[in-house]
Amino acid sequence: MGPLAGVKVLDLSKYGPSRYTSMILADLGAEVIVVEMPKNAGQMLDVVSDDVGSLYIGHNRNKKCIVLNLKTDEGRKILYQLVDKMDVVIEANRPGVLKRRGMDYESLSAINPRIIYCSITGYGQDGPYAQKTGHEINFAAVSGIMALTGSKNGPPVYLQSPSIADLLGGVTHAVIAITSALYAREQTGKGQYIDVSITDGAAFYHWIDGQAYLMNGTLPERAELPTGSDMSCMNTYRAKDGKYFTVGCAEPWLWERLCRILGKEEFIPHQFEPVEKQKEMYLGFSEVFSTRNRAEWLKLLDDADIGTGPVYDFKEMFSDPHFQHRKILVEVDHPKLGKIKLLNTPFKFSETPAQVRTRPPLWGEHTEEILRSFLGYDETQLQQLHKKAVIE
Repeated sequence: MGPLAGVKVLDLSKYGPSRYTSMILADLGAEVIVVEMPKNAGQMLDVVSDDVGSLYIGHNRNKKCIVLNLKTDEGRKILYQLVDKMDVVIEANRPGVLKRRGMDYESLSAINPRIIYCSITGYGQDGPYAQKTGHEINFAAVSGIMALTGSKNGPPVYLQSPSIADLLGGVTHAVIAITSALYAREQTGKGQYIDVSITDGAAFYHWIDGQAYLMNGTLPERAELPTGSDMSCMNTYRAKDGKYFTVGCAEPWLWERLCRILGKEEFIPHQFEPVEKQKEMYLGFSEVFSTRNRAEWLKLLDDADIGTGPVYDFKEMFSDPHFQHRKILVEVDHPKLGKIKLLNTPFKFSETPAQVRTRPPLWGEHTEEILRSFLGYDETQLQQLHKKAVIE
């Protein structure tokens, strides 16, 4: 039994941040029902509607899936019946879209006053940008993340994986807000509305450079070195075998230890010197690091208790003994794909374990089951709904 066992979630969204939010809630034990629109009922990206595609598989484990045409009166009636039995509703439409369809917080809370309704959007429910179209790259740009990436000798870099703005600004904040609202409801008995803005959340995570700017007006600048850092004590280096690794030793005593190991004692007094000296030291370190393979350097630096880590691609990361020990992957059986691997939940509880309980559902796999078990529909009613294209 996970910590959110007994909580029922209705996910009306389609895309990454909101779908990942409901997946995390499902990992934590919540019963999540995803409401899909019929594929012929409107515009839909193939990457989110293909039930054997990697994006669908990666966002929907531990969930049940129904296909319900919410453009019909009967479809909305079924939605209202489901909402009456839910604890949480998640949606990710532009502000005002669901109000016009009678599926906004005011409409649904009138049916179920205990409902917690979470809207996840790029710019929030109000403000000059509320109606702007946007994706992760736009959110990362406007929230100041991209301005700090890459070298100043080139353009800002978009880090597509992981989607930092979506994950930090959207998913993390939505999960925290929803679980907090569930706790608050235990105290008050009332549900509430949650407005999650991805860009608000992303801006909130400028906890180092952002706060420094607010206090002294210092604007952080992108690095001159192509590695994205102008600090030789916190940088990326290339070994003899062409593989990259990182060094992190901000502490002066570790910096001194690193300089002595590399035979660069003359650098010890200059750890925080301006960029020209940093370039000199980076080149000096790079020359030494090019004399041994990465594995040798990692062992030598680990033995000296200096922070280091290999720059892994996915193949290296997923095969690393540490990650295998931590069980970051889990294998499940899929009716179309056979055995598939999924990213395991990272949450580890001693008494109420989070876990991957079920595989991602097939498209509309649970439509009839949910209408029967949740709402008491019989076979005749289900056949009529199929004929009218209300359900699939």
